[in-house]
Amino acid sequence: MPLSPLRNCPGKGPRRMSCSNLIRGNVRLCPECQVYEKASVREYDQERLQDDPGRRFWLSSAGRKIRETKLHGDPLCERHLKNDQVVVAVLVHHRDGNELNNTDENLESLCNPCHEKIHGPNRFKRKIQNHPQYGG
Repeated sequence: MPLSPLRNCPGKGPRRMSCSNLIRGNVRLCPECQVYEKASVREYDQERLQDDPGRRFWLSSAGRKIRETKLHGDPLCERHLKNDQVVVAVLVHHRDGNELNNTDENLESLCNPCHEKIHGPNRFKRKIQNHPQYGG
């Protein structure tokens, strides 16, 4: 089987558009540029965790345990079950919208389409509108 042709690495960070390394196949970046990509992702994730205490909790071990317990106890989408349909649940939704209120009455097992119907396609717009960089 012939090797795929070499191509220029697009670069990342300070090496963006100026990396002189060559890459081959399905590789997106050379090993030297991958370091910059991983660092930028970590910085972004840390900023999101600082801005949202609910997100910080759900990524903690306690939050994962609550999610796993709920999905283990109610593995089917509760909205579909009301219509006598069997669909596997993959998300835990908070009925009152407070991500820190983890009582059993507030948690609901849902499939992804049902969760998207609740939050809608515009659920991130309010965060962007309130951001100073975007005129909020």
